[in-house]
Amino acid sequence: MKSDSLPPAGLVLLAALTLGWGTAWPFMKIALTEIPPWMFRGLIAPFAGLFLFSLAALMKEGVRLPNGQWRPLLVAALFNVTGWHVFSAQGLRLLESGHASIIAYTMPLWAVIFGVAFASERITLQRLAGLVLGLAGMAVLLSGEFGIFAISPLGTLFMFGSAISWGAGTVIQKRTVWQLPPLSLAGWQLLIGGLPITAVAIVVDVPHLEPVSAAAVWSTLYVLTIPVVFCQFAWFKIVGWVPISVASVSTQIIPVVAVISGAIVLGEVIGLREIGALVLVCAALALVLLPSRRR
Repeated sequence: MKSDSLPPAGLVLLAALTLGWGTAWPFMKIALTEIPPWMFRGLIAPFAGLFLFSLAALMKEGVRLPNGQWRPLLVAALFNVTGWHVFSAQGLRLLESGHASIIAYTMPLWAVIFGVAFASERITLQRLAGLVLGLAGMAVLLSGEFGIFAISPLGTLFMFGSAISWGAGTVIQKRTVWQLPPLSLAGWQLLIGGLPITAVAIVVDVPHLEPVSAAAVWSTLYVLTIPVVFCQFAWFKIVGWVPISVASVSTQIIPVVAVISGAIVLGEVIGLREIGALVLVCAALALVLLPSRRR
């Protein structure tokens, strides 16, 4: 039975995970200013999948997928990898990295909605309050003359598309009884979901490629090795130690780190709008992810 608290090694991994996923956003932004989004994601996802396969082999985990698991794997990969990677890359090119990260981490709110609509999950008063707070946070970030929707409507819609796709994939992931270890499962999803992106990149982006700066190259390598590969491994280890709800709540600080990283690395402005949206979204995630208390 899983404990509700992390061991010391888990706390170290959690700190590394928070920094890795939080600082990913400004470096993705740097890479995407020079590398086309299809090419950027088409490089990241399949290579990360192959790396996770290698890691699974070193840990002597099985990588062969049972025949009956192909259909749910394809659907999960479509939402968790293809949809998420394509929409988030397109949205991040048009928005500040901090703003994009706040929208992206509304994923649990969408997962609750999909769970109620398609997985017969019951919505509690606590989760309903979380949804209301989440919507309020988005309203603060989006509304007004200086809201991000007024600045970039298309970028905002792309980022909501990424969060919704990730939320739908999370429900599929949760409702399927997988017969693969987590590392191998993540490797399969990244490979299957990433190859279509690579195919589009070869047709759309390769004929128009231009030389890129060292900053874009190093940013891409950083995103591949730390946020995608290492943090994916750290996440699976953390989930193995504590319930997924506890693990998810513990990562609420990630969008905060992303906003601060965007300010430090890219000079993005942190104002009352960003602070208010962060507070409301983090409170919403806590209500949605924490186990509901029953009398």
